Amino acid sequence: MGRVGVGAVAKEEIIIIGGGIIGITTALELQAAGHGVLVINRGGVGSGCSYGNAGHIAAEHIFPLATPALLSALPGLLLQPNGPVSLRWRYMLGLMPWLVRFILSARPAVVKRSTEAIAGLNAGAVAAYQNLDARFGLDGLLKREGTLVAYAREKNLAGAAREQAALADFDVESALWDGTTLRHFDPALNPRLKGGLYFPNSAHISDPYALTQTLMAHFLKLGGRIETADITHIESSKDCTTICSADQTWQAAKVVIAAGAFSHLLARQLGYKIPLETERGYHLDIPHPSINPRVPTTFFEKRFVATPMHHTQTAVLRLAGRVEFGGLDAKMTEKQALALVPLGQELLPDLRGDYRHTRATETVTHSPPNATPGGIRPWMGFRPTLPDSLPVMGPAPGHANIYFCFGHQHLGLTQAAVSAQLMLDVIEGRAAVLDIHPFRADRF
Repeated sequence: MGRVGVGAVAKEEIIIIGGGIIGITTALELQAAGHGVLVINRGGVGSGCSYGNAGHIAAEHIFPLATPALLSALPGLLLQPNGPVSLRWRYMLGLMPWLVRFILSARPAVVKRSTEAIAGLNAGAVAAYQNLDARFGLDGLLKREGTLVAYAREKNLAGAAREQAALADFDVESALWDGTTLRHFDPALNPRLKGGLYFPNSAHISDPYALTQTLMAHFLKLGGRIETADITHIESSKDCTTICSADQTWQAAKVVIAAGAFSHLLARQLGYKIPLETERGYHLDIPHPSINPRVPTTFFEKRFVATPMHHTQTAVLRLAGRVEFGGLDAKMTEKQALALVPLGQELLPDLRGDYRHTRATETVTHSPPNATPGGIRPWMGFRPTLPDSLPVMGPAPGHANIYFCFGHQHLGLTQAAVSAQLMLDVIEGRAAVLDIHPFRADRF
């Protein structure tokens, strides 16, 4: 494709492009199995949306984003000021091809296939993290305390009973609580809530950034290597793949593209048109909160999540759940994150203080933010989403030495460890425990 010759470049065994939670767990599994692995990441390991997630290992989230119910609610959600979903209207033309595919993915047959595939992947999610913890140690970051969805309206609580039945078909255990039981479980929550749906077998990570750093440390200890570079070019021949940044070139026998929201740009250079779109996800961290929920809690009506966390021994309340469609280049909309504070106070009435006009000393996107002690910390990062809510995983259809592992939408943290196990099986030529056919790159 017109690149200059690479000369005497040392050939790596495996290069993984991407150092988020997907890339680093895959790298660790491959390195632990005896493979030589080099990770190349745009910035610091785990500094993108792997830092900014809600911390859930949300095994119960088995339904795709595109459903008839969501499509009917979407216009109203988009029109809400500072609502859970927003759109930069200048981006609408660019979004349209993906949006059409998203609408088509809400057809019942597609929803059924996607649900089955997500459920299969999520079924092994917590066990995969327990496996990592047993082999390497996760420094107490893995918390198996369950997760909760809280409801403010009786009709939505009735809907939760129907969802509970649907989840039971996929062996997802849950408990439906009335308001009294909910208040007994967590007195910090608003006493006006009508009830909740509790998932005892789900888990969370108390510091997602620390998790990637811990996994990276294990990877390096086993002999893995990490370099920082923005990969701008990739081309592949029968026996070798060449990848380039602005000032450096690498060659590898095998390459795994796990670069999150930037993955489809690299795949396109290899001839693959993968309809990946970027959800610009927002969160807000409140250090030293006056109150925290007992477990990660989703406020159903307000469509956000409150997660108790600890960052370097500091208690933090993370409020997450705002999504904006606007591409990879636009600056963050700070009010998207700040709008979460009054919602957090509605869920947790004893969350004291007027945070609405507080600003962090530095508003940071795509990386861990800095703030003065006690200051709130707005954040925005890119979540890679396919129309059917399934990731792209497995070998590239037309390249024997290229593998894909990206597009895990809101479930990157949830599915990272189990995806890494699957990628190890695929790269080593073994039959994977889970059928990866639904995740193939040429399904579109």
